[in-house]
Formats: sequence, structure tokens, C-alpha cells
Amino acid sequence: MKSMIRKIVKELQLLLLLGILFVFAMFQGGFVSWFLFYSMLPIILYMLFIPFYPISNWKIDRKLSDRYLKTGRNIEVAITIKRKLRFPIFFLVLEEEFPETLQYEDIGKKKYQYLSDQQSYNRKRHVKKVIYPGFQKDFTIHYRIEHLPRGKHHLSNIHLRIGDPFGFVDCKHRFYVAKDFFVYPAIQELKWKQQSMSLEEGSTSSHVHDEKLTNVVSGVREYIPGDRFSWIDWKTTARKNTVMTKEFEQEKDSKIVVILDVGGLQQPQPLVFEAVVEWTASVLQSLRKKDQSTSFYTFGKSERFFSNQQLQFQFPAVQNYLSTVKQEQVSLAERMAVPMKELSRGSVILFVIHHLDELVVERLSNWKKQDYTIVVCYVIPEKQLDVKKEQYIRSLRLKNISVQTVTEKQLMQEQWEVQASQ
Repeated sequence: MKSMIRKIVKELQLLLLLGILFVFAMFQGGFVSWFLFYSMLPIILYMLFIPFYPISNWKIDRKLSDRYLKTGRNIEVAITIKRKLRFPIFFLVLEEEFPETLQYEDIGKKKYQYLSDQQSYNRKRHVKKVIYPGFQKDFTIHYRIEHLPRGKHHLSNIHLRIGDPFGFVDCKHRFYVAKDFFVYPAIQELKWKQQSMSLEEGSTSSHVHDEKLTNVVSGVREYIPGDRFSWIDWKTTARKNTVMTKEFEQEKDSKIVVILDVGGLQQPQPLVFEAVVEWTASVLQSLRKKDQSTSFYTFGKSERFFSNQQLQFQFPAVQNYLSTVKQEQVSLAERMAVPMKELSRGSVILFVIHHLDELVVERLSNWKKQDYTIVVCYVIPEKQLDVKKEQYIRSLRLKNISVQTVTEKQLMQEQWEVQASQ
């Protein structure tokens, strides 16, 4: 209502100006007076029409250069505008509303140098473009969104405004043009070290690094593309007249369970949580490449589970979930109150957490008593690693629970490493 009253007032002002020029020309007479009137007449008529221009009839479309990206990447956005009439437009202002999820800036590993300074992760984004369409019926406006943060981002409202050369009157409209895109957490190069279970024959222990265990031969099978040349059993190949490769004994109880803590009863720390998610994604990808039997859980208000089959053959679904996961107001200790019965004894359980207190220490100790191998990756800014936190870590290590503190120093390294040693 107010905008309509404002339009009417401006229209009356323009009509008054036109009337004054006409009266001046009538009484003054002469070439100059009438030249002034006729030269201003088309401009004023143009200005009178602008507030009532049917801008809402325009057809607006939004195109994205990609719908699935990794954190830190850029995305190109193209806004295409189509109109029916070649009405002259002196200028057009486009403004884009960005959701809260895009009010952050991801600059890769460099962002972790500010792990204790959460404000450095924030970035107010605003796009404002001015073009001069003239008589064009169709035109496109391009812009770029840089250093994308993790998340599912929903672009919706576009504000368009046209006006006269003097900025006296304008016409604007908000268009709803919905488009979603996903930004997956970056997967860093990671080295995985795990104290493995005992073998089926004997009690010799070994370390699983970047290769499968290949020191105990349990049989032979036909060659499969991808098998190493050194695995070929030449004697059996000669006897059966077909290429046969050695089959190596797999480690007993080598199942690994990764558990992500999405709770956040303490003050939210967005950058720390980003490190937790990125660390988890890198661990899952590393284990997946090594064909380790792995499952993945998240502990939040509701439990989310991904099986080994999903991790191996439907990993984009896992990435999609990790791109949208957010901190929830739930206690990790409460979710750990009862050990999960579906986990087989001897499993290696890797917790990726960002909060540690006395109750969590107690829960981890109870899980250890269930014959699990517990590994904890604790993401925390170095400034927050005080004496009390150090006591909790020592207490866990005394109970044979492996704890790795992940601070800015570890996150800034070129290659990340999970250390599962006591």
C-alpha cells in the first residue's frame, strides 16, 4: 500500500513538472521555451510509464555451471531474462539473496589456521549487478560465487529493478527462481595406520598401512584384472594352463566402524565441525580405496548408518549426506550410553569427536570392555587443549584407548594421518 502511494505521489510530481513547463512555454513563448517543453516531454512520459511497467511478466531462468562440487571451488551462475516488448530500459539492477549456508568462505586447508577464531570463517556475500539492456529483449547476467563452503545451498530470490536516467522513479519485482547445488566436503590425502587383529593361524600381529596383507597364502584362484603381476602362481598356472593368482589370508575381525559425533551442546564452533566432517570423509575414502570392510554411523538426535556395501558402491550418497549434516543439540555421552550390539567383537571403532568430558571418557571405557579396539580422533583448537583435556586424554590412553589430538598443526599438514598407536 505504501509503495503504491509513493508511486502516485511521484506521478503527480512529474505531471506537475510537465504542467509548469507547458505554462512557462505558453506565457513566455519563443523558440527556447517550446524547445525546453518538447525536449522534456518524452523523458517525462517515459518516467510516468516506468512505475507501471509490467516487469513481473518477464521470464527468468537460472543456470549453474555444476550441481555437485567440492569445498573451496567456484560456481558460475547465469541469469537469463526474456521479455516480450522492446521497451527501452536505461538500466537494470540485479540483486541476489544468498542463504545462510553461503555466508562462509572455504579457502581449503588454510582456513584451519584460524581454527580457534570462528569469525574468520564467516563471509557476508552479496551480489549486485548493473547492466544497460536498452532495447534488447533477451539478455544474460553472469556472476561467480567463490570459495564455496560445504552444504546444500538453495538459491531462490532474485530482485530486479529498472528506473529512469535521473533515479527519480523505478519499478522493481522479486522473482522466485529456485536452484539447489551441493558442495561435498573436501577429501584430503590420508595415511591410515591400524594395529591389526591376530591372524586365524597363529598370533603374530601386523600393521595395515597402504597395502593389503600379503604374507600368508591361503589358496589360489583365477586371475582377475587388477591383480598384481607378483601374485601370479606360476606352478599352478603351468599345471592348469590358465593364469592363476595367489589368494592371501585376510585378517580376522578386520571390520572397521567409523562413528561421527554430530552433537554440540557446547558453544557451536562451525570451523571445528567442518574439520570433523572433512576428517571423517577422508578416513572413509581412504579405507574404501583399500577395500577395508567398513561401516559408518553418525551419533546425533537420530542415528544414521551406512553399510560397507553403500560405502563401496554408493559413495556419492555418503558424500551427499556429509554435505548436509549439521551440528545438533545432543550429547555424545547419551548416545553412547549402551554399546551397539550389532557390532561384532574385535571390531576397530574409530570415533571422530570434537567434545571430550568426564562422561564421554567413562562411556568410551565401557565400550572398550566390550572387546572393541577403540581409536579416538579428537579435533580441538590448540588454545582449548588445556590441562583438564590433557587429563582426559591420558586417562583414555591408560585404558589402552588410542587417542589422537587433531589441532591446527595436523590439519595444515600436506598429508593427514590417522595414528592408532597407544
